[in-house]
Amino acid sequence: MWGLALFGVVFGVATTTIAANDPNADPFRVTVHAISGSLYLVSGMLAHYRRPANRIGLLMLAVGISFLSEDLQFSPTAWIHTLGQLTASTSSAFLAHLALAFPTGRLETRPRRALIITGYAGVVTMGFSTALFSDQAAHFRGNAPGLLLIVDLPYFNHAVQTAGRFLAAFIAAAIVIILIRRWWRANAVLRSLLTPVIVVMPATGVITAVGLALRDIVPTHDAFVRAYDVLFAALPLMPLIWMLHYFVGRGTVNRLARRLNEPLRTAEMQDLLARTLRDDSLRIAFWSEAGLVDIHGVPLAMGSGRPPRTITVIGRSGNRQAVLVHDPLLSEDPHVLESVTAATGLALTNQDLSAQVAAQLAEVQASRARIVEAADAERRRIERNLHDGAQQRLVTALLWANAARRRLGQGEPAIQEQLTRIAAQLEAALTDIRELARGLHPAILTEAGLAAAVKEVVGRLPPEVRVRTEIGPLPKLATNIESAAYFVVSEAVTNALKHAHAVHVEVAVACADGVLSVSVRDDGRGGANASGGSGLQGLLDRVATVGGTLTLNSPEQGGTTIKAVLPVDHT
Repeated sequence: MWGLALFGVVFGVATTTIAANDPNADPFRVTVHAISGSLYLVSGMLAHYRRPANRIGLLMLAVGISFLSEDLQFSPTAWIHTLGQLTASTSSAFLAHLALAFPTGRLETRPRRALIITGYAGVVTMGFSTALFSDQAAHFRGNAPGLLLIVDLPYFNHAVQTAGRFLAAFIAAAIVIILIRRWWRANAVLRSLLTPVIVVMPATGVITAVGLALRDIVPTHDAFVRAYDVLFAALPLMPLIWMLHYFVGRGTVNRLARRLNEPLRTAEMQDLLARTLRDDSLRIAFWSEAGLVDIHGVPLAMGSGRPPRTITVIGRSGNRQAVLVHDPLLSEDPHVLESVTAATGLALTNQDLSAQVAAQLAEVQASRARIVEAADAERRRIERNLHDGAQQRLVTALLWANAARRRLGQGEPAIQEQLTRIAAQLEAALTDIRELARGLHPAILTEAGLAAAVKEVVGRLPPEVRVRTEIGPLPKLATNIESAAYFVVSEAVTNALKHAHAVHVEVAVACADGVLSVSVRDDGRGGANASGGSGLQGLLDRVATVGGTLTLNSPEQGGTTIKAVLPVDHT
């Protein structure tokens, strides 16, 4: 590359010096030639350095060298002059090749290849016609005679040159039409790359076609030549803009990577990639038994679409996560494409991990809900058994004991005393069973609702405990929500008396904005810990099962506050 750069510098200086020393030289033309050739050489070397597999860089170098070599025909040295004659028009053929091959470096259709081959044949014919049948030394002061000169046939050579110019005009017009049609039919990716070409190349082609066709007809040919030289000098900016597209792409990929770190659905990720790479046809696809399918599971028919598409695998060897189906032009920028697929692969991996965690969390929540539901069902079964079985038998036994006492009257005081004790024990047992049944599943919760059940819990507190209760208007609540709220109040009140030895308890129940809030505050000794017993831990599980949250604030000697927030619409 450095050797090529050195050759370009030396060659450019030499040809410019030859042109400047020509007695017939036009200073404007010499300056524009030097600038144009240098720009082509620099742009070509940059393009080839960045993308050596793409032929655009080599074509740019060919245009620059052949363009500078046109000035060799002004040399007083015979062999250099002859070389300049042979290459006098080759730059236009290389330029046509460059325009039709941009940006892939390939001529993709037979008509385009035929057009360029015709162009090369035309400039070679024109060069050899000048070298073989035009004595430049006889017609232009200071020019050396050509080494290949056979005979001076000015009319024949003029006819060949005129035919060549009309052929060049035809090719230039065809290139303009092809470029405009390509741009019009192109997708966003190709259109963004063709825009620099479509801005400059058609104008150059029109001026070339008109100028060459009217060269010997109108006296304004020099104006066309100067306009052509100026536009020709602007054409090397194409690969520079092309290279800038690479650097912009790197910044775009960095922004894309930051966006892909956010939680995105696969459809959102696909839209983001399509916008970033400016390829509306881009799709994320996955492997299945039926082949490639899109994000909706619909099979993708590769090879039948227009425009053609290609695939790039996402994931490392042996761990193919997915593929990107995209415009083949994106493959011309492998650095950006590799970065995009790497970022997309990482995002898909994170998405899979998040899905696995979410599935595991859902399974845990479902398992927790099944456990709570099973426990509630067992509570209801035991409560029914106690009510219908043991409680009824105890009631019957108490009735029998009281009936026996009445029959004995005042006789048998010893037996009377025993029956009284039996009745008292039966009443105590009934009270215990009722309390147990109420703790398992309070019937009042099912029969009268949450507000009545909370009042019933508070009403069981001893007289020495001061109680403040605030219960706002409550809508119809789901059974699991009512049950969770009830057990929060019941467990918190029980702990306030049993463990905290509180003398003041505040209970608040309110519903607003689709949320049921339940709080119990006491002035006990505090220091409660959710992990210290099964009661509070059970509340945490029960509240979490219905999608709620439970908070515990219990500083030492500072009382305890338990607050549950439950979604009203959870079923």
